[in-house]
Amino acid sequence: MNEPNPSRNFDLIRHTLGKPWREYSFTIGEGALELVVNLFAMILVERRYAQQGLGIYSYLLALFLIGGHVVEFGLCRYVERETALHQRERSKQKEVLSNAHQAIFLLGLLFAVFCFLSAAYDAAHTRVQENLAAYVIVGLAVPLRNLTRMRLAVLHGHGQHERVARFKTTKRFIFIGAIFLLSTIGVAPSFLVLAFLITEFSLMVLTARKSSLPPIRNTFTDLNRLRSTLREGYMLLFTEDFFDIILYVDLLILGIFLPAWDLGVYAEATVLARFFLLVPMSIRPIFRRKYCTFVAEKQYNTAATMVHKSAATLFFLHSLLALYLLLYFPEILHLLFRTHGEELLSYRIFTVLIPGLLFCGSVAASEPLYEAEGRLGSLRKLVVSVSLINLVLNFYLIPFARFFGAATATTISTLVYFFLFGSRLEKHYRIRKGSYVLAGGAVYLTFLLVGKLNIGVTITFFLIPLLLFSLFLSIGFFHYEPLSPQSSSGADKTE
Repeated sequence: MNEPNPSRNFDLIRHTLGKPWREYSFTIGEGALELVVNLFAMILVERRYAQQGLGIYSYLLALFLIGGHVVEFGLCRYVERETALHQRERSKQKEVLSNAHQAIFLLGLLFAVFCFLSAAYDAAHTRVQENLAAYVIVGLAVPLRNLTRMRLAVLHGHGQHERVARFKTTKRFIFIGAIFLLSTIGVAPSFLVLAFLITEFSLMVLTARKSSLPPIRNTFTDLNRLRSTLREGYMLLFTEDFFDIILYVDLLILGIFLPAWDLGVYAEATVLARFFLLVPMSIRPIFRRKYCTFVAEKQYNTAATMVHKSAATLFFLHSLLALYLLLYFPEILHLLFRTHGEELLSYRIFTVLIPGLLFCGSVAASEPLYEAEGRLGSLRKLVVSVSLINLVLNFYLIPFARFFGAATATTISTLVYFFLFGSRLEKHYRIRKGSYVLAGGAVYLTFLLVGKLNIGVTITFFLIPLLLFSLFLSIGFFHYEPLSPQSSSGADKTE
C-alpha cells in the first residue's frame, strides 16, 4: 500500500468538489440563504417573544414542515424526475402530472380536514400553550405548500432551475417580511403561522403563469389511479428532506411533554446544528447529476473515488466547524439571541447532537448514488428505518430525559444512518467506517488540547485547522487506495 503523500492530500482536499466552483457556490448559496432566513426568523421571534414564544413558533413550524413532507408523499420529486425523463413525450408528462396532482390534492385535503377536526384535542394535549386556531391555519397552509412545490417540480423537470431559484428567493423574502410584520404588530406567537399561509399563497399566485396544474375537478375522477400513483411516490418518500424531518421530529414530540420555554431553549441549540447539513443538502443536485453520469458511462471507480473523497472532505470541514462552535458557543449564542442564563443548557444539548451530525453529514451528500445505481428501494428502507428508530427513541427517552432524550435520539439515529450507509451498495462504494471513528477521536483530542492551551482567540483560530489536519494525516485519514476497474456494478438492480 502506498504511503500517504502530504502534497497529494492537499490536492485531494482542493479538488474533491471539482472545478465548477460557480455551480457549487450557487447551490450552496441558495441553501445558505434558506438557512439564514430561517435563523433570522427565529431571532426575530425570540427577541420579540423570548424563549416561550420561540418554543411555540418552533413547535408549529415543526408541525407544518413534517405534515407537509408526509402529505407530499414523495410526489413532487416523482413529478420532477418523470418530467425530466420524458422531455419529448408531452402526453406522458401530462399523465404523470394529472395523477400526481390528484394524489397530492386529496392528501392535502385529508390533512386539512384532520387539522380542523383535531385542533381542540391537539391543543389540549400539548404543553406549549398554542392556540387551537394555529392548527386550522397549518391545515390550510400545507395543501398550498405542496401544490406550489409541484409547480416548481415541473419547472425543475423542464430544466428551468434558475427560474425556480428566483421563485424560492422571493418566497424567502416574503416569509421573513411576514414574520417581521406579524411580530412587530404583536400578534400572539401561535398566529405567527399566518406567515406560512401568506408565503405559500403569494408563491402560488407568482407561479401560476409559469406552471399550470390540472383543474381541481379532475382530481375526483378515476380514483382507481390513486393507488398506483401513491406507490410511485412512496419510493421517494423522505429521500430528499430526511435530515430536516429528523431535527423537526424532536421539536414536535418535545412539545407534547415540555412547556414552551424549554422547547425554545432546545430550538436555539438545533439552529446551530443545522449548519452541519448546509453543504451536504445543497450540493446533492450536483452530485446526483455526476453520479448518474458516471454510472451510465460505467465509470464505477470514478464514482467510488468521489464518494470517498467527498466524505473525507466534508468530515474534515465539519470537524473544524464543530470545534469552532464548541469553543465559542456561548459567545455565538449570545450574539444571535437574547439569552437568559440558558447558555450552558443549550451548550450541553449541542454537545450531544454534534457526533451524529458530524458523521452522517460526511455521507449525506452521496445519497444520490443510490438513485444512480438503481437502488432507490434500499435508500427508502434506510431512511424509513432510521426515521422509525428516531421516532421510537424520542417517545421513549423524552419523558424522563427531556432535552437530552431528544438530542440522544437524534444522535443515535444519525449514527445508525452513517454506519448503515452504503451497506446495500457494491463494496467499492463503501467508506472505511473505522477510520472515521478514529478521526472522531482526533477531533476530540484537538478539542482537549486547544482547550488546555488557552493561548488566545486569534492563535487558537489558526491553530485548530493546522493541528486537526496534522492529526488526520498521521492516521492516514485522507489516503485512499484507487480500486481496480470493476467489470460490473449494482446499476439496473431496481428494488
